[in-house]
Amino acid sequence: MNFPNLLTTEWWFARGGIYSFLCAASLSSACAAEKKFIELGWDMPDTTFLRSHGREMEQEGPFDGVIFRVEARTDDGRKVSTESGWNREPWKREWFHAALADLKACQFSRYTHNFIQFNATPRILAWDDDEGWSALADKLRICAWLAREGGAKGIAPDFEPYGENQWKFDPTKGHTFAATAALARLRGAQCMRGLAAEMPEAVILTLFLNSVVLQAGRVDDPNDLLAREPYGLLPAFFNGMLDAAPPGMVIVDGCENGYYLDSVEAYQRAALDLRSWSGPAIKLIAPENRAKYRQQVQAGFGFYLDMFVNPPDNSYYRPPLDGSRLKRLSRNLRAARDSADEYVWIYGEQCRWWRGLAKDKPWREEQLKNTAGKGRTWEEVLPGISRVIQWARDADAAARAEIAELKSRNAATNMVVDADFREKPQGGGTLPPGWSAWQDEKHPTGKFAWDESVGNGAARAAKVAWGCFIQKISAVPGQVFVVQAACRARGATTPGLTIRWQTTDHKWICEADDRPFTFSLGTGDCRNAFGVVTVPPGVGQLVVLLDVRGQVTDDDVCWFDNVEVYRLENANF
Repeated sequence: MNFPNLLTTEWWFARGGIYSFLCAASLSSACAAEKKFIELGWDMPDTTFLRSHGREMEQEGPFDGVIFRVEARTDDGRKVSTESGWNREPWKREWFHAALADLKACQFSRYTHNFIQFNATPRILAWDDDEGWSALADKLRICAWLAREGGAKGIAPDFEPYGENQWKFDPTKGHTFAATAALARLRGAQCMRGLAAEMPEAVILTLFLNSVVLQAGRVDDPNDLLAREPYGLLPAFFNGMLDAAPPGMVIVDGCENGYYLDSVEAYQRAALDLRSWSGPAIKLIAPENRAKYRQQVQAGFGFYLDMFVNPPDNSYYRPPLDGSRLKRLSRNLRAARDSADEYVWIYGEQCRWWRGLAKDKPWREEQLKNTAGKGRTWEEVLPGISRVIQWARDADAAARAEIAELKSRNAATNMVVDADFREKPQGGGTLPPGWSAWQDEKHPTGKFAWDESVGNGAARAAKVAWGCFIQKISAVPGQVFVVQAACRARGATTPGLTIRWQTTDHKWICEADDRPFTFSLGTGDCRNAFGVVTVPPGVGQLVVLLDVRGQVTDDDVCWFDNVEVYRLENANF
């Protein structure tokens, strides 16, 4: 079977040789779990809603956090809000004590990455208005104080001008573009100092920064384009933010243009444009800030759910993939996840996640009655969307939950023969039934056997320099399998669980899609491995390898037990 050459892939992976290649081909579940999905939409909650419905929200939305607004009452009873705080009117911190009490009373367990929305609306501040910018910087300081004291991760600025446009250069004001940009940079630094004074390690999750004007970074003199772009002064303001950003702060360019991306390659190109030393985004950064940009600025993506409910005649429409719009949503969301450094914010307008909105207040019924969503819940309009997002967010967690639910109904079928190694070897052999073994022909000093002295039986490998137990399971391309195993190692032993692929006629295939899983420490000396795999095209058999490497003496032993392989139905999104 020529195992030495074929198995080299797994061991190079374990030693880091092709790690980046395999991650680019298929992001591991562990890596995916480090990404964060943040909800934003017309169903945006305020702090009162968070306090009343926080626990429910965690059950209703498959996210890591939400973007929420903060409201307060002035001394004369007027309402102020972070949705419309971009003006020269000052705020008082004491107005927000009730909102802070709401946040402190809200006990999220899963939503640990929440952000306070702050819109660049409704008024323009003149760039030379010292008093107005001082008031705005103080408002951002109040928001940072609320975030810090209320347990939020940071601030989510939306620089889109829903009222007057702060970022469009106006030549009638009597200043050159360069002079205006210099003032904008000073104001960016002033606002950042306000934020940093209260929360120097905040995450600033912007909906977009330089990603909105990348074309300017592709020409010889960006200012020629920026001077006539609607967001032409935003890069200068961002440069000011970088000037004053403390080293512990993270700024996310949330790339709202992610709405329009529709392939894995498109997301990867967009991320490269934001990250590359020679890319268009960094060309808009002052040379003295480029190292800071690389260290503290992340690439994120916006993701627009309405694309997947709108009718075909709508300009915001994504057609089905293989007959399913959920499949297209899943492919694109996974591409956004894999291409983002950490954050993907998921936006929707026509539907809602939070059922409590219908109980507490009328929710845009009149505005949405003629839309495809009509203000219903996302699950009502797109059945299965929560599962799709949860699998993209954290496949391991989703798989564990589904397997646990199947086991609770005795509906989980383990496809492994002699999975718990209770059966004795047959026909005078030494190996557990259903299992074969291989070891490196250059060092065939080890022994593979069944060991009845451990529990109710276990697979035992001793003095194996390099080898594995092997079992093959029939598989069809596109099927999703959950795999797990337990082991106990003694002495010099490096165990592993690897899933490889063969055709129906036992030829090895799709080596780039081999999936190695490590055994993490468990209770006592028991270790466990867990993972999720999707069968690649052309495959006919999933091959389970219980790997052993590095054993030298007879005292170096590894026992394997409780190997489980479950096929999950309807999980190939």
